[in-house]
Amino acid sequence: MNEPLLYLQYHNCETQGTLPHAWTREATRVQIYTKVSAARQASGRVLLIAGIGLPRKYYLWSSFTIDRCHQKPDGYVHLEGPGWQLAPPQLLEGKAFQQFKTACANFIGFRSISALPYAQSLLKLAESHPPPGRVEAQLEVLQALRDMTKTERIKQVVDHTLAQLQSSGRAASGEPEMALSIRQPHAEAILRGIKKIEYRSSATSKRGRVLIYASRIPVDDIPYWMKYYGITDVAYDDLPRGVLVGSVEVYKCDGGEWYLRHPERSKELVAPKNRPQPIWFKPF
Repeated sequence: MNEPLLYLQYHNCETQGTLPHAWTREATRVQIYTKVSAARQASGRVLLIAGIGLPRKYYLWSSFTIDRCHQKPDGYVHLEGPGWQLAPPQLLEGKAFQQFKTACANFIGFRSISALPYAQSLLKLAESHPPPGRVEAQLEVLQALRDMTKTERIKQVVDHTLAQLQSSGRAASGEPEMALSIRQPHAEAILRGIKKIEYRSSATSKRGRVLIYASRIPVDDIPYWMKYYGITDVAYDDLPRGVLVGSVEVYKCDGGEWYLRHPERSKELVAPKNRPQPIWFKPF
């Protein structure tokens, strides 16, 4: 059985001001545009490499099998077909890759790469990283992309995608999506199991585990509340604020009395991506 013909498409993220295509965690149809007229006769598999940052880093980004070719009025050739974005895109480096890059004239233009030995390595890499992949690995690559890019528009896209992935990761793991804003030292008292009722002006229909956001706004009469809760091993100014500090289960409500149980302190203090609200809000 003959191996499919392989083609390379290069996307310079910094020049284009965008990532190759929208970040996705599922198999889909992938498409590219090129002004290389020879692409009209292309039949086989396309591998897309993205270059980002200065100094430039290169990632094998996506792969698809051509099943549609369309000549656009503006001179571009539109190729598309079933495929996927690697989950996550894979950093390309090392001597073999540099030799491949040189053989491809530093990735200028759409081209056939079937005759180049490294092309099979790229194909295997694409086949071994289908979606959906691990959320943690996706987040790691996205953060690396954000750190290396020089383009503000790309940073904004990456920030949005990071927030979406973090939210989906929490939902998939059963981690709560809603946060409750609570001032210190009330938040600390909840985490210590001292404060078991949250007093509010109205009832809530929410039940189950929720995140605790320690508000930046201080309470009135700080010394009184620190003494009331018996918190003597830490100073008020050392209590974390402006971050998610843990979670607790809301299991009952009687008017403005919200009953809490099973508090859990966060292993890591994380600032919310979304703007905190006085009561409930989605932090990511």
